[in-house]
Amino acid sequence: MVYEPHHKAVIGRPFRTILRYNAAYWREYLAGALLSSIFVLVGLCMPLVIRGVVAAFENERMTPRLLWLYLVGLIAISIATGFSRYFERKLIISASRKAEYDLRNDFFRHIQSLSQDFFHRVQTGDLMARATNDLNFVRMFIGPGIMGTIDMMRLPLTLGVMVYLSGRLTLLSLLPLPLVSILVYGIVMFMHRQSQKIQAQYSVVTSRVQENLAGARVVKAYGVADREVEAFEAESMKYMRENIKLASVMSFAMPLIGMVVALMILLVLWRGGLMVIDGSLELEDLTGFIVCMLLLVWPLAEFGWIMTLYQRGAVGMNRINEVFAEIPTVRDGERTRREASVSEGHIRFQNVCFSYADQATLQQVDFEVLPGQTVAIVGLTGSGKSTVVSMLTREYDVTSGAVLVDGQDVREIPVQSLRGAMGYVLQDTFLFSDSIRANVTFGRPHATGEEIARACDTAQFTETVEGLPEGLDTLLGERGVNLSGGQKQRLAIARAVVCDPKILILDDALSSVDTHTEEMILQRLKEVMANRTSIIISHRISTILHADLILVLEGGRVVEQGTHETLLELGGLYAELHERQLLEEELEGA
Repeated sequence: MVYEPHHKAVIGRPFRTILRYNAAYWREYLAGALLSSIFVLVGLCMPLVIRGVVAAFENERMTPRLLWLYLVGLIAISIATGFSRYFERKLIISASRKAEYDLRNDFFRHIQSLSQDFFHRVQTGDLMARATNDLNFVRMFIGPGIMGTIDMMRLPLTLGVMVYLSGRLTLLSLLPLPLVSILVYGIVMFMHRQSQKIQAQYSVVTSRVQENLAGARVVKAYGVADREVEAFEAESMKYMRENIKLASVMSFAMPLIGMVVALMILLVLWRGGLMVIDGSLELEDLTGFIVCMLLLVWPLAEFGWIMTLYQRGAVGMNRINEVFAEIPTVRDGERTRREASVSEGHIRFQNVCFSYADQATLQQVDFEVLPGQTVAIVGLTGSGKSTVVSMLTREYDVTSGAVLVDGQDVREIPVQSLRGAMGYVLQDTFLFSDSIRANVTFGRPHATGEEIARACDTAQFTETVEGLPEGLDTLLGERGVNLSGGQKQRLAIARAVVCDPKILILDDALSSVDTHTEEMILQRLKEVMANRTSIIISHRISTILHADLILVLEGGRVVEQGTHETLLELGGLYAELHERQLLEEELEGA
């Protein structure tokens, strides 16, 4: 079953997606907001308590007992704000981690559902950057960012207390704010554009690293490590410079806010002092007012940081939404019947045509393979051999014509069911950084020890396993680097055989083994292939001599088909390929 995302992505509206992921944890966010309210409200008692202390001293009513009561009150305020702050952070950060978990899993699941053409267009490093860096920026926004946003309620509440103490001083203190608002707006717009540049450049850097790690042997073989280092340094330099630009603006925002607060305090001290002198304002009210202004320092300073989280989170979510918006070109659709499955392995290609990137790859391919038969596909490089198999496994869908399995169009069979009925040994063998046992049983994790042993024996891989210190539990390096090319191919054959598939596909799966080992593997595979439909793609004629049907492809067309003997009698392309290979073998043996 093809994965359908729970939350439809809307590019350009990142916060709609963020809200949907956070909705499941609204209770934690609500509880955190209530605790934040307690933190703010209790914290606002502090200027009022200090105002009371100053008033008591001013009116000569202060006593040791009253002073102790005020001190206990201040301690209680500190304890209450500390506890509420702790549980607020715990609840909101926990909720953000849960939402991040859901988003990360959905992102990975969606990538797994995408068709092969997507991975031809998008670099692995770019996807890695979105899955790590961008997703982390989203998490920072829905965690610390939302917590900081809730804390902003301190601003209006503190202003309310300030109005209560002195409306005139409050108006005076707000005079610099319009100018600050204009500056902040400009800073925020710059931060958004710069965050986009930074996160895009991070993708470039990640892609560069991924390609060089994957192609480390090629880089070393050609002795171009220094050149690659220089190229990486150039991309890293761009990334560093873009980050420095953003850091410079962010660094400017903090002093700007600090300067505004200092200016506000100076204005209040000047005007408030004059008001105290002429008797229109009490000293305790001026003291409480200044304490309130000090309480505004952190929220105002935090505002710039929250805006940074806001912009980076928005850009990050948009980049993730771009992937969510990708729709698999191959997926279960209206034609799919849930009950459809592969039972016999009867294959029929009916005038199949396929074009990729406006280039015709297959043209009028028509053939039939009965259950239990073996069909071989040969041809020069680029003739379309692997593309034929891609039509059968639905890596791509046909442009016209139809591929039938057991009399059903493959588009009617659920993708997972179709592919689950096939054992596919790819031309480019890929192994996972896990044990040999885990790689052999990748398609069938619960295979028994007897089934694993039989599959390894069929693939002539038993001797290799027995020669390793830990046998099947031997850990492989990245992409199976501690195995030879032939050993990798034999392991891949064992992986396909252990699945007991209805259709077995070998795409040039014996190219890295010697002819003697190839003959032994083919002898063992005869028993396996006798009970299932098999498709063999090979450059070696010796591999396909006993196939029931041989297809010869040229330019995406089936130009010849028949048995080995029939095709030799035709004297066409197949006979030419056969003669060429015989000559090559003679020259090698000379």
